[in-house]
Amino acid sequence: MAESTAALTTLGDIKPESLNRTIITLAIPSVLENLLVSAVFISDTFLIGHLGDPASLAAVGISGSYLFIANGLFMALAIGSMALVSRAYGERNIAHARMIAGQSVSLAVVFALLCMIVLTPLTAPFLSLLINDPEVVHQGTLYVQLILTTSIIAFPLQVLTGIMRATGDTRTPMYITLIMNIINIIVAAILIFGFGPIPSLKIAGAGAATAFARAAGGLMALIVMLRGMSKMQLSLRNMVVWHWPDVGRILRIAVPNIIDSLIQRVGFFAFIGIVASLGTAVVAANQIANTIESLAFLPAFGISVATTAIVGQALGAKNLAIAELATTRSAVLAVSVMLFTATCAVLFGGAIAQGFGASVEILGLATMAVQLSALEQPFIAIQNIFGGALRGAGDTRSPMVVSLVGVFFFRITTVYLLAIVLHLGLAGVWIGTAIDWAGRSLIMYILFRQGRWKHMRI
Repeated sequence: MAESTAALTTLGDIKPESLNRTIITLAIPSVLENLLVSAVFISDTFLIGHLGDPASLAAVGISGSYLFIANGLFMALAIGSMALVSRAYGERNIAHARMIAGQSVSLAVVFALLCMIVLTPLTAPFLSLLINDPEVVHQGTLYVQLILTTSIIAFPLQVLTGIMRATGDTRTPMYITLIMNIINIIVAAILIFGFGPIPSLKIAGAGAATAFARAAGGLMALIVMLRGMSKMQLSLRNMVVWHWPDVGRILRIAVPNIIDSLIQRVGFFAFIGIVASLGTAVVAANQIANTIESLAFLPAFGISVATTAIVGQALGAKNLAIAELATTRSAVLAVSVMLFTATCAVLFGGAIAQGFGASVEILGLATMAVQLSALEQPFIAIQNIFGGALRGAGDTRSPMVVSLVGVFFFRITTVYLLAIVLHLGLAGVWIGTAIDWAGRSLIMYILFRQGRWKHMRI
C-alpha cells in the first residue's frame, strides 16, 4: 500500500501546473550527482597534473577513453531498466517494477564480470593503438587494470542509480556519489603523493583509489536498494530468480542503446587517434579541456534524466500531453542553462585550465579548446533532452541512428578535415565536434517531432 501511494504521489507531481518544479527538483540532484561522478576522474586528472609529468596526464586521458567502452554498456542497461521501471511505476504496477529492477541488476553483475575478464588483458594492446608512446601506454595500462579489479560491484552502480531515478528518487544517488567522491579524493591524495609511511605511488595510487571508491559506491547503492532506503525495495529473490520475459524486454531496449554506445566509442577512438597524432602535449591539453567541459555537460544530462523519468511515467499513465510538454519545457530550460555555461567557458576557461598545473604550452592549448567548446554547448542540450525523451519512451533505435550518422558523417569526417587536412590542429578538433553536435541535435529534434515514440510498445 505504501508503494502504491508513492507512485500516485510521483504521478501527481507531473501535472502541468507543477511540471516545471518537478523537472527542476529531479534535475538538480542528478546534476550534482554527475558533478560528483565527474569529480572522481577530475580529481585524478587534477592531482596527476600536479606531478608535472605530461606522460601521466596523457595516460589518464587515454585510459578514460578505454573505460568508456564498459561505461557505455552499463549506461545502456541503466537506460533500458529506467524506461521499463518508470513505465511500470507509472502504471502503478510496483511488483512488476521490482521484478524488472532485479533482473537489470543481475544482468549488470554478469556483464561486469565479463568486462573484467575481457578488458583487463586487452588494455595494453588497445592503448598502443591509440598513442605511440610506450611510457603513456605503460602508465595507462596500470591505471586501467587497477580500476577494473573492482568491476563486479563498481559497474552495476549505474544500473542501481538508474532504477532509483526511474522512481523519481534522484537524491539518493547524489548522496552515494558524494560519499564515493570524498573517499576517492582523500585516498587518491594519500596514495598519489604519499603520506607518512605510505610512499608516493603516483598514477598507480590514482588507479587504486578510484577502484576502491567505485566499489564503495556500488556496495552502498546495493545496500540502499535491499533495505528499501529509496522509493523501491528489492529482495534477493528479485535478483537471483530470473524472469526471462523481463530479461528479454530489458535487452530489447538495451541492445540498440549498446550498439549506440559502441558506435560512439568507435567514433571516439578514431577521434582520440586523430588527437593523439597531434602529439603528447595536445593529448594532455585535450584531456584538461575535456575534463573541464564535462562539467558543462552536467546540466543538460541532469535535465535529460528528469525528462526520461517523467516521459516514462507519463506514458505509463497514458498521458501523452504531459510527456510532450515535459520534453519541451526541459529543452528550453537546458538550452538556457547551457548558454550560461558557454559564456563562462569563454570568459573563464583560461583561469579554470590554470588550476590543473600543467606546462605553459599545454595550458595555452587547453584554454583555446575550452573557449571553443562554447560553440557546441547549446546543441548538446538539445541532443540530450530529446534523446532522453525518446529513451524514456523506450525508443532507443532513433538515438542509435543519430549516433551512427553523427559519428561517421559529422565527427570523424569534419575533425579529420579541419585538424589534419587543413592543419588547424586542436582548434580544428573542437570546431569539428561543434559541427557534430549541431548535426545530431537537428536530427534528434526531427525524430522527436515525427512522434513515433508516442506509440512505442515496450
